[in-house]
Amino acid sequence: MMQSIASFFWLGVFGLAGVTTATANPSTVFQGTAHDAFYGLCYAGNNWTAVGQAGLVVTSRDAGKAWKILPSFTDKALLDVSCNDEVSLAVGQEGIIYRQTQNAFEPVVSPTNARLMAVSEVLADGFVVAVGGFGTILISQDAGQNWRIVSVDWQSILNDAIEPHLYDVSVSSSGQITIVGEFELVLTSDDFGRSWRTRNLGEASLFSVTIHDDGKGYAVGQDGRILKTLNGSESWEALENPSDGILLNIWSSADGKVLVSGLRNLLTSNNGGASWTKVQSGDFMSGWYQGLWVGDAANEWGRSALLAGHQGNLIRLKLD
Repeated sequence: MMQSIASFFWLGVFGLAGVTTATANPSTVFQGTAHDAFYGLCYAGNNWTAVGQAGLVVTSRDAGKAWKILPSFTDKALLDVSCNDEVSLAVGQEGIIYRQTQNAFEPVVSPTNARLMAVSEVLADGFVVAVGGFGTILISQDAGQNWRIVSVDWQSILNDAIEPHLYDVSVSSSGQITIVGEFELVLTSDDFGRSWRTRNLGEASLFSVTIHDDGKGYAVGQDGRILKTLNGSESWEALENPSDGILLNIWSSADGKVLVSGLRNLLTSNNGGASWTKVQSGDFMSGWYQGLWVGDAANEWGRSALLAGHQGNLIRLKLD
């Protein structure tokens, strides 16, 4: 998710669930050290998991009231995590994959040593996709227990022998795969990875993508790039916004609310990206936040966002 794989893959952003405009008074939920960093965050039921640098993993089993640092099971960076009520998956440096069902995270045999940047949500039938450096795409059909490498003809896709770094993946409930990466690439498959179509190419890297089942979606990346689709990735349009920086993650709701996090950037929109508000409270103008989740008013926290990022910080931000 970055200009160069070394400079930005540590930075990431996360999905949410219902945002309006952000107010002031962000509060720290968990604080690490100056050398810590969180790159991924997921939520299922009342359970939170955040993962990051040097194998750092913290969890909450009481809807975020108390947090626990798990005993270290790797010294490699964990760059993303996904979870549902039954399984959690964490991926990272050197192709590592860890899987948790009830107790500890256990290593899974990985078919690659390429850095894995992102892992999708696990579908009800166990289908899940992970992506990473040098065009790496992995697919599992048993909720992450076994993985296979997907072969892609990058020469025909990019008219070049280069294998682009892939930074994020979204999988719809119907199984459509959408992947974003270098060269403003948007790549899709409608047949569970057997064939692929290029939907967008450009210059800026794209670091995050979200697609709803109704075909509406967004992608964000370098140079303040925000793209929008209304037709399930068939076509994309660039949205004007107040940022020219590195945007790392995006969440959107079905009714047009959007939240974007990144490096010295936090943006909100209430109208599908037609206009934007730049949040300037807290340290959002100086730090970076990659993990992102938003709850609705029925959540115990009320309408709030949780952000994970630099210095091992987990920040709760109240929303209007």
